[in-house]
Amino acid sequence: MNYEDDIKKRRQENREILQSLGILNLGQEHHVNKKSVTRKTQIKNSEKKILRQSLKTNLVPSRRSSRLLGKEPQTFLEEDFIPETIPAKPVTEKIKRENVFGAIPGVAVGTEFATRIEASHAGIHRPTVAGIHGNPALGCYSLALSGGYEDDVDLGDKFVYTGEGGRDLKGTKTNPKNLRTAPQSKDQILERGNLALSKNVENNLPVRVLRGYKLKSKFAPLEGYRYDGLYNVVRFYLTQGLSGFKVYKFQLERIQDQEPSPWADDFVMKENSDNADYLPEEINKS
Repeated sequence: MNYEDDIKKRRQENREILQSLGILNLGQEHHVNKKSVTRKTQIKNSEKKILRQSLKTNLVPSRRSSRLLGKEPQTFLEEDFIPETIPAKPVTEKIKRENVFGAIPGVAVGTEFATRIEASHAGIHRPTVAGIHGNPALGCYSLALSGGYEDDVDLGDKFVYTGEGGRDLKGTKTNPKNLRTAPQSKDQILERGNLALSKNVENNLPVRVLRGYKLKSKFAPLEGYRYDGLYNVVRFYLTQGLSGFKVYKFQLERIQDQEPSPWADDFVMKENSDNADYLPEEINKS
């Protein structure tokens, strides 16, 4: 018996075994069931059929090339396109000015600024952080009152301004953060801004004053910064501050021959002052 006959014999034996078990009926053809059509496929086929019918009845026009239809292609001119207009942000123009003493032309007393940068661009107070703007050899051009020193006293037409320096702005071991309002840690020296302010006393030069919303005074603006006019530096002296270290104090008084102060008429005062009704001994002596 060759190999093929052996295979046929084995297949026949297997069929007989399956037939005896009732699993397979000899002579019955084995049909493979086709995969049943799912509901999703039926819907998809139905949509295709509807689309074909609609194309035949021209309900849905098919795309055709203008070139194939013998038409000239549509052209668009540059003026046909309207660019989207985006409103530009208002930019405060920075005008180049020389450092001058006195009033700035065009900036009235009571002018308010949203930021220190706006006040700088207007020429009222150039520095955006420092409180004193001046030249040690010539004098101080302007001051910004923002509540940076605990020894400051503000009475509106008069105020006592604490000089700069004597604070470690790089921080300490316990507080290494760089703070612009670090506590007083040493005596102040008559240099830089302090020296510039002292020149105003000698030369009788006016100082522009800018008050900020952070100032703890009822004369401070409710928000932003405000130009309050010109002041004279009456005198300065070295004294022990509240921190125990020596600080320079400068007494300033508002010049009378100028526009009225913002608080002269209907002025809403800020109710956050620690010294609004306190007349310091230094001013009493003047």
